Amino acid sequence: MAKSLRSHSKLKARNLKRYTAGSDYAVTAAARLNKVASRLQQRAAAPKGHEDDEERMDDEPVQEADVSTGEAQMQEDAPQPPKKISTSGPRGSRNEQWRKAHKVKGSKNNGRAKRRR
Repeated sequence: MAKSLRSHSKLKARNLKRYTAGSDYAVTAAARLNKVASRLQQRAAAPKGHEDDEERMDDEPVQEADVSTGEAQMQEDAPQPPKKISTSGPRGSRNEQWRKAHKVKGSKNNGRAKRRR
């Protein structure tokens, strides 16, 4: 019988390969780690994008502030609750699509146990 990739023996063997200095697995793991570390250092050293914000502000037209818009702006700034996502209805899963295409009817009692008399 085949072993799962999460089995203890498989995990142990992969860890042994990963941390043995001369193995190919360790070399590629170290190269991957170095690549990720250098990418993170470049991102940390890069400017935070303040120039982009200034350019965007220049592109947008300047709006005149009215006294009446102050109240409207306060209402817009208030956090709105996120739109509720409906969980009822068809899921569109592959199984449902197949059943619909083959016109398979569901159970008559909606999944409940059969009534015994």
